[in-house]
Amino acid sequence: MNMRKELIFELSGIVEKGQGLGKPIGFPTANIPLDDDRFSGTYAGKALIEGKEYVAAVYANQNRKLLESHLLNFSGDIYEKEITVRLFEKLETSKAFRTEMERTEFIDWAVKSVREYFKDNF
Repeated sequence: MNMRKELIFELSGIVEKGQGLGKPIGFPTANIPLDDDRFSGTYAGKALIEGKEYVAAVYANQNRKLLESHLLNFSGDIYEKEITVRLFEKLETSKAFRTEMERTEFIDWAVKSVREYFKDNF
């Protein structure tokens, strides 16, 4: 049974370089400015870039005012290109990590959760 996923937020912007913390651990992100304070934490999302849609684990980072999207099954350089990010379901509130291992384990959990959320149309 294919359940319809409800869109809760959409934001477009130009991908900018971030701190580069995700790439070395296998989770690079496409970052765009976030000027809406209603959203924070981790979401199941989708990203549209150059006419293609990708499932994404998305973090609304209110501290840095960025929407950080890890596009699943994507590789390539999209810096300075326009992207539209769509949020569908909040998976987790913002959290602090004591170690890099905790952060990596959380991101891994988020990616698995996003895959599960979109399993019927991934």
